[in-house]
Amino acid sequence: MSRFSEYLRAHAPYIGLGGLLLLMIVGSLLAPQPTVRPSVGANRPLSVEGDVIRLRFDYIKNANYDFDPRAAEPAPPPPALQMIDGKLVEIAGFALPLYSPTGQTEFLLTQAANGCCFGSPPMLQHMILVRAGNLKVSGYGEPVIVRGVFSVGPEREDGYVTSLLRLQATSIHALADDRDIE
Repeated sequence: MSRFSEYLRAHAPYIGLGGLLLLMIVGSLLAPQPTVRPSVGANRPLSVEGDVIRLRFDYIKNANYDFDPRAAEPAPPPPALQMIDGKLVEIAGFALPLYSPTGQTEFLLTQAANGCCFGSPPMLQHMILVRAGNLKVSGYGEPVIVRGVFSVGPEREDGYVTSLLRLQATSIHALADDRDIE
């Protein structure tokens, strides 16, 4: 047992619940973070079926789109993503709902359903803003496969970059499970 853990056990009755929670949060921030390794398929080339590119989140992450929200002008998208800008793609992910005042369907497509609740939230360059118009999603938080025209580059709203990757959906289908999400 570490000295910090021993200290917490010995002084927990005096610290109180609020102090204990604060110490746990600080401890988790100071703990070494695991290194992120790309999955086995991250370096695979994109597969093309007819005129549709089968895009994967591993490919997007491996493209290393460096985005600094404090920069006056965001860095340009990497060539690996620029080459699929404006192309018809299909990608599997989890649909996370967004509020749309227009009533049109909009959601974020991410590689993990719980990335914002129990783990670190996905970075802006690892989420795809899907604009689906009148198409509907059968269940938010569920795995889906989306097909549409892919757009790359910063999009601004009120002076802030709100998305780097977008998809104008032409079809949305539910997946039975998340095995196809890479």
